[in-house]
Amino acid sequence: MGRRASRLVGSRRGTRAGSLRGHPEGSLAGRRAQALARALAAWYEANARDLPWRRRRDPYAIWVSEIMLQQTRVEVVARRYEEFLTRFPTLADLARATPADVLAAWAGLGYYRRARSLHSAAQQIATRHGGRLPGSAAGLRLLPGFGAYTAGAVASIAFDEAVAAIDGNVERVLSRLLALDSDPSRGGAAAAVRAAAAALLAHARPSVLNQALMELGARVCTPRAPRCGVCPWARSCVARRSGVPETFPRRPPRPPSIAVACYAAVLREGDALLWRRRPQSAHNAGLWELPTTAWHAGPADPAHAQRTLAELSRELGARWTVGEPLATIYHSITRHRVTVVGHRVTVAGGRSTVTRGGDLRWATLDDAQALGLTAAARKLARKLPTLL
Repeated sequence: MGRRASRLVGSRRGTRAGSLRGHPEGSLAGRRAQALARALAAWYEANARDLPWRRRRDPYAIWVSEIMLQQTRVEVVARRYEEFLTRFPTLADLARATPADVLAAWAGLGYYRRARSLHSAAQQIATRHGGRLPGSAAGLRLLPGFGAYTAGAVASIAFDEAVAAIDGNVERVLSRLLALDSDPSRGGAAAAVRAAAAALLAHARPSVLNQALMELGARVCTPRAPRCGVCPWARSCVARRSGVPETFPRRPPRPPSIAVACYAAVLREGDALLWRRRPQSAHNAGLWELPTTAWHAGPADPAHAQRTLAELSRELGARWTVGEPLATIYHSITRHRVTVVGHRVTVAGGRSTVTRGGDLRWATLDDAQALGLTAAARKLARKLPTLL
């Protein structure tokens, strides 16, 4: 082990480790936990990816990365992270921004509730905490958007607090290490995962241990076809010895997905298209899209498209005629598999009576990118330039 790993891992006798009574390997504590923590830290030192957020020590920048990485692939975040921080380089800059500016900067990352919570928390920190992130997980939990995992991740990585950060990757890694027979997100199995994480934290710097667990789950102990041959815990992993490590963790089956469809109006005036901001009560509130009908169950239906787009025309005061479909895109939102069909629509004389401003706006495809489009709208917009 190199000098750096020696500094990262050491005995932390003042921290109480959890125990795992009934586990086939006995308690994950003492020398066993120390050996596992030491091996994991050494592996992380040698194999950690060079990701942009790992080059920063500013708690604000670490917090932004953790929010972005929730439910968004690492490759996507890596492309957008520095761009977001260039636009909002400090917590104070983010707090002063308008919600529309934050949503526009977040466009394409999905799950926009995260951006709203990030902005709201920044404003609270600026007004109630002197512009500085609280340094403990307990303090962070009082802010919008900080659940147990995010608070633990930020507190441990930014402030080295000895607190677990347990996400799906960590649940999987520790469930396999212990061969837990039930869902690690609830009940006794969840308690066993927390106890195992606490035992490991007793022997390693929290900022290293938590990131190493996440990295191991993302790159080695993957959901399918885990790479046990390169795992630093291979000899200790009970699931590996079972011969079927990929069957752990034991989770209930996912509910079936639901197929729905909707229709977008492609109304052109010169080089501009008509865009509509989604209402505050709706999913993706405050973002922009081509005027789009509500979802209906089942596949896309041309007759339903004609009827619902005509109804939308009357709602907007546009009185358009629905033409042929131009493009179809497919998008997933939670359990829903959404088909969106963009239809050309026209108005008599080629001019629309739609009022400008407010929640309706005319913008070119290029200019619309700065509005903060929904993910589905961005997908559809990419298909339109060659079709209009």
